Amino acid sequence: MRFLLAFLTLPLAFTAPGQQRWTLERCMQRAQERNLDLRNAALNADLAGKAHDQAWWNFLPSLNAAATHGYNWGKTIDQYTNTFATDRVRTNNFYLSSDVTLFQSASKHKVLKQAALNEEASGKALEAARNDINTAVVRAFLDLLGMREQVQAAEGQAAATRAQAAATQDMVDAGRAARADLLNIQAQLAQDEYNAENLGIQAEKARLTLAQLMQLPLEEMQGFDIEAPAISAAITGPTASEGEVLTNVLASNPAYAQADLAMRSAEFSIGIARAAALPSLSFNASLGTGYSGRNLEAIGFPQQQGSILIGATNDGTPVYAPNYSQATRVKSFTQQLNDNLNESIGLTLSLPLFNNMRNRYATDQARVQYEQAKNALLKSRNALQVDVQNALTAQRGAYRQYISAKLAMDASAEALRMAEERFAVQAATATDLNAAKARLQQTTAQVITAKYSFLMAEKALDILQGRPITL
Repeated sequence: MRFLLAFLTLPLAFTAPGQQRWTLERCMQRAQERNLDLRNAALNADLAGKAHDQAWWNFLPSLNAAATHGYNWGKTIDQYTNTFATDRVRTNNFYLSSDVTLFQSASKHKVLKQAALNEEASGKALEAARNDINTAVVRAFLDLLGMREQVQAAEGQAAATRAQAAATQDMVDAGRAARADLLNIQAQLAQDEYNAENLGIQAEKARLTLAQLMQLPLEEMQGFDIEAPAISAAITGPTASEGEVLTNVLASNPAYAQADLAMRSAEFSIGIARAAALPSLSFNASLGTGYSGRNLEAIGFPQQQGSILIGATNDGTPVYAPNYSQATRVKSFTQQLNDNLNESIGLTLSLPLFNNMRNRYATDQARVQYEQAKNALLKSRNALQVDVQNALTAQRGAYRQYISAKLAMDASAEALRMAEERFAVQAATATDLNAAKARLQQTTAQVITAKYSFLMAEKALDILQGRPITL
């Protein structure tokens, strides 16, 4: 029965011909490509980058233009001729304006620095989301490997029991063994086959869990299987201390870096809120012109057209004056734009005196949010410390369990070999043989469980410290 020990080091082969094998790296890559939370984190990072760009552009002057085209009916005063108009008049107006803030208590500089921190924080959030996905995939991948290794060990155990049942059948036929021994071994064979089938179902569930994490479509899920790396049965005990690991984690973990950047960003919010309650100085300039259908100009010289009565002398003699008419036309569009051009520049000093306590409330609110961000940073550090402690404890515990289970498995394998030899000469009963088989099966499962628990804790520590994930 020593061949059972080899199951812990043999690569697993559960893939049918033609099916596609996936490595751990490829599984993580596909999960990252399909995960919606990761996509949203990438979009948030993109938005933060745009906000950072906008903070840069805010230092430049603004420039805006406007144009109007309209008609007036009824009595109105034309703004360019200052005359009454009663007929339909066409008007056009064109404006160009610009303004720039000269002083605002360094508010824009604070906004720029805050935007840079927010962009960096969103990048760290993206890395943290990627780590969460990788952790889930690694756990599911190792669960599947562990279950398949247990399946393989159980099938080996069932095969050995099947061979033992055949040998016992021959002994019963030859009258060298009792039929009760054969029935006991056949019952053990049925139990071994049930265990193998039950473990196979659990392995299939583990495969489905991994495929669901990768969000594979149905057509890909049908042929999905993993490429099992060669994992050594010999594992070495952990040597890193909690303080050393925690230092590495705090220096490289993106979730902690995100919380730290969020706290620093919240600190800038206090200064930005305070700046809104301080005076600000801005410079503005404008350029405008327009067109009116009532803006006329004379054509040629006045022409006399008879005379008109303008009054009378004291003795009643009528007095006449020459009557002149003048031809006119609407000034050209270009000429009116030149004539009506107006320019202005100015400085605006804004003094916030009383704004219903909004500025004070905004400052207090920013201060509270900063304190919350500090608490979030401390909470993140405490959570990482707990994760490190749990992972180290799990790793050390799994290592001790592995050593103990390995010794027990070696002893159980030797005990089974001796029980088989004794059973062959009728020095042991089938019950003794089945008990030895059950102990070996149990210790083998314990070795596999401890080995993959150790690997999972080890990979969790690697992810926390930002190390490459390999098997």
